[in-house]
Amino acid sequence: MNSTHYDLSRGDRQALVADCAAAAEIAAIALARFDERLSRAEPVLAEGARQRGHAFEAQALIGLSGGLCPLEDLCLHDAGMDVHSPTREIARAAAMLDERRRLARREPAEILNPGALRQRLGIDKPEEEDRSSRKRTTSGTAKQIAAPWERIDREDDEEHQVDEDDLDLEEEEDDHGDPAFAEIDALLARTRKKLDSWNDLSSDEGRKSLTLRDPGYDAAGRLSRWETILEEGRGLPAALAAALALDAWLWLEPSERAGELGFAFAATVLRERGLATAHLPALGLGLRRGKFRWSPHQALSLRIAGLLDASAEAAAFGQADLNRLSLAQTVMLRKCKGRRGNSKLAELVDLFVASPLVTVQLAAARLEVTPQAVEAMLKQLGGSLPRELTGRKRYRAWGVL
Repeated sequence: MNSTHYDLSRGDRQALVADCAAAAEIAAIALARFDERLSRAEPVLAEGARQRGHAFEAQALIGLSGGLCPLEDLCLHDAGMDVHSPTREIARAAAMLDERRRLARREPAEILNPGALRQRLGIDKPEEEDRSSRKRTTSGTAKQIAAPWERIDREDDEEHQVDEDDLDLEEEEDDHGDPAFAEIDALLARTRKKLDSWNDLSSDEGRKSLTLRDPGYDAAGRLSRWETILEEGRGLPAALAAALALDAWLWLEPSERAGELGFAFAATVLRERGLATAHLPALGLGLRRGKFRWSPHQALSLRIAGLLDASAEAAAFGQADLNRLSLAQTVMLRKCKGRRGNSKLAELVDLFVASPLVTVQLAAARLEVTPQAVEAMLKQLGGSLPRELTGRKRYRAWGVL
């Protein structure tokens, strides 16, 4: 829904609280329990659950948009060990993965600051002056990249250039005097001017404009309305406020290119309100795993209740993943019993738990041992060794996924 009409009066808020109170309480309890368990867990386990949560969320967001993103391929691409050529979906998921890691390291107040939001979405910069007035640099050379057909026209003109004496001036004047040709010339001039602004590679703003955009999108107005909804949710319970922020983002679509950021911003609202201080909730994962599918044609209370159920589903999946990770750690640590005091096998187990993907080179650098020592420790793990992800005999990687 590309409409900025998203009204939430006081009566609507009261009705929303009454209709979604039970779902909000269930979601808040589930999120708080998972967050508390993460805060009390071993640092290695907690870090492993957080890192895997980022990867699961990036994969889920691609799935919600109809794309395919295998988790193994995403982790291998993130480590620079692609087995296959990365697809567009893999590249998008990797960008989301990096974005979530960056947001998880920052303070919620810094992320939700209006100035920071506008800067992140690229709508905080004032309009640039007309590029046609600054086509030449101090050295006198043009920094603008002309459109391909414009260069072809110029080359064609140079190839067929003739002396002015050989031109038939009377025919030229007649052609330009034709109203039909005048309209075509005006249209071509406007087209070239627009293409010049799109293909200007001399600035960051010009490079961002290489992809076509809707000139009437009004991203600033949409973001301003979303910020208003965010402020109106300050008096609501934390889970309900986050669901309202996510619903408003999906409805208003403040960004043409970074629509998935709304899930991270809604999770940041939960962090800001103290409901998820130890992790960044994977709301997209909960929505992907649940039966509910968001649609702008549904009623507001139904949409909010569905997003709250997705929050509870995300927390439940986090609990299950933490249990699975803890079990894998226990099984691998059994192989460490009876080892020498200077053995680093336990440290290798911790590395497997804390990181979604481990290679021989990574383990050798982290443990400060030789690659041959890592290979020997991998053999010592035996059947408890995590699954190999590449399917190759060389440059292999293992991970608990």
